[in-house]
Amino acid sequence: MLTKVQTVQFGAVLKFLIEQITNKIINSNLELFYTIQQLTIQQRTGFWKSVGSGINVTANEAHDYYYNTWTLQFYQNHQDYRAQLVELFHEQISYCKDAKDAIWQTVDQFQKKYPCNNCNERKLFQMLYHLASAKNKTPRKINKSNQSPQYEVCEQFRFQNAVQQLNIIE
Repeated sequence: MLTKVQTVQFGAVLKFLIEQITNKIINSNLELFYTIQQLTIQQRTGFWKSVGSGINVTANEAHDYYYNTWTLQFYQNHQDYRAQLVELFHEQISYCKDAKDAIWQTVDQFQKKYPCNNCNERKLFQMLYHLASAKNKTPRKINKSNQSPQYEVCEQFRFQNAVQQLNIIE
């Protein structure tokens, strides 16, 4: 986790290093963002280590902060589309064989339906994976002493119904 000082320094260190690598003057964070995306593999070698040492964090911390926090300023908030994503997911889950496939199909359909949106794709996947995992969680066992009489009657009815079904089969 970066401190406030480190987060403030982060952009300046990025800008300095990119200007050194590309020999170009960077005028805005958006220009910096696009320039970083265009770096070659050779230019990226050791880049996060240099950024991290510039603000006194590890290469992984610098990398993670860049992708999980700093870059989000250039995207629309995916939460603005939550209702549409949930609706698309529920639609896709009925067609797909598993949740993972439904998630991929949902993102694909969402991007086709809203081509002008600028949501971070990784955030869309994260939200849908969270939704799918919450949907698949089984409810915790209920302490029988806290159950209502209606619950017990319902369970007794289900049990009797199951027994009757077994008797019909025999």
